[in-house]
Amino acid sequence: MAKRKGPTPARQRARRVDPTAPFLTPDASPLRAAVERRSATVIVFLSHLPRALPGLVVVLLVAAGLLAPPVVSGVALLVVGALLAWLVFLSWGRVPAVGRAVRCVVIALVLGYALTRFAA
Repeated sequence: MAKRKGPTPARQRARRVDPTAPFLTPDASPLRAAVERRSATVIVFLSHLPRALPGLVVVLLVAAGLLAPPVVSGVALLVVGALLAWLVFLSWGRVPAVGRAVRCVVIALVLGYALTRFAA
């Protein structure tokens, strides 16, 4: 039987955010620089969590958004929409125009459905 291999040192390093690497976009607007500066601590914190945990939290929030009573589901979907908007904002400069459009449509759909849950 083959010996089970654990994560290699390269994989372990790939999962962690390098705290010495710059998080700020060069020549960014003051708003972007402020958001990136505040997001850096959150990103470092998330990089130290088990890999599946953030995804599992989002899946649970989406499930709550689809299955919970209207007000609870609306709040859960607003949180998902805010997380998506934050990630899109941080990755905006590296994503091609088609990817930006798709991400904006997804955010609009999530937030639109959240608003319909509040109206229900």
